[in-house]
Amino acid sequence: MERFVYKKLREFDMKKNYKLFRLFQKLANPKFNKRRSYKDVKIDLLTRKVKVRVFTPPKNNNRLIIYLHGGGWVAGSIDSYTNICYNLAHKTESTVMAISYRLAPEHPFPAGFNDCYDVIRLVYSSSELLNIDPKNIVIMGDSAGGNLTAAVCQRAIDTRDFKVYKQILLYPALQSDYSKDTKYKSVIENGSSYIISRTQLCDFMEHYVKNKEDLDNKYVAPLLSNNLFRMPKTLIITADNDPLRDEGIEYAKKLKKFLVKVKHYNFYGAAHGFLTNILDESYTELAYEKIIEFLGD
Repeated sequence: MERFVYKKLREFDMKKNYKLFRLFQKLANPKFNKRRSYKDVKIDLLTRKVKVRVFTPPKNNNRLIIYLHGGGWVAGSIDSYTNICYNLAHKTESTVMAISYRLAPEHPFPAGFNDCYDVIRLVYSSSELLNIDPKNIVIMGDSAGGNLTAAVCQRAIDTRDFKVYKQILLYPALQSDYSKDTKYKSVIENGSSYIISRTQLCDFMEHYVKNKEDLDNKYVAPLLSNNLFRMPKTLIITADNDPLRDEGIEYAKKLKKFLVKVKHYNFYGAAHGFLTNILDESYTELAYEKIIEFLGD
C-alpha cells in the first residue's frame, strides 16, 4: 500500500494540478478533534493580516516554537499541519504557533517569506508583552518550511531586527537547482523512487520563483549565503532516501565552518516528509526524541 501511494504521489503533476495536491493534503489530515484546543489569531501587519494558530499544552515550560509548514511553497496549511503542531506542543511541553503564510503560485516569492519574517519579527518585538524570554523562542520548519526557517534566520542576522537562538530544520530545501545537472547526487539518486520526484521539485520551484534572478537569492537558496556567522544553534534532520538529503548535509557542514553549533542526524531508511506520513510513523518518534533533546540542551 505504501509503495503504491509513493508511486502515485511522485507521478502527480504538481505543475498543473497543485490545487488537487492541496486537497489531497487536507483529506490526508482530517479536521482536528475539537477537544484538542487551539486558538486562531489574526496578526495585523498594517498592509495585510496573517492568521496564526496557537497550541498551548497543559504542561508548558514557557517555550514558544514558531512552526513554518512544508508543502513545496504551494501546498500545506495550518489545517493540514494541525495534528503535527498539536503533537509537537504536547511532546515538547511548548506553546506552538503555526503561521498561515501565503502560497505560490498565486503569491510567489517573496510573499510567503515576508509573511513569515514579519510575523516572527513582531513576536520577538513583543516578547516582553508575551512574557516569553527571546532565548526560549525556537523557529522550526519542515521541507519548504525548513527553507523558510533558514531564510528567516539569515535575514534576521542581515537586518539585526531580532536575534534567533535556536532553529530546527527537518529535511529542508536549501538550494534551487533540481535539474539533471544539479551537483547534489541525492536529487538524482532519490528523485524517482520515493514520495517526491525530481520533476516535482522543479515544478515547486517554478511555482515559487517567478523571477529567475531570485534563484540565486540566498533567501530562496540559503546554501548560497557567504556569511553564516552568528546563525542560531541548529538541529538538522535529513532523510537518507530523500532527494533533499545532500543539501541538508552540506548546510550542516557549512554552518559548522562558520562556527555555528550544529547537531545533524541522517535517518537511514527514511523518506522525505516522514513527519507527515500517516502510512509509516516509525521515524516520527525518533524525530521527536532528537527535537526534545535539542530543546533541552
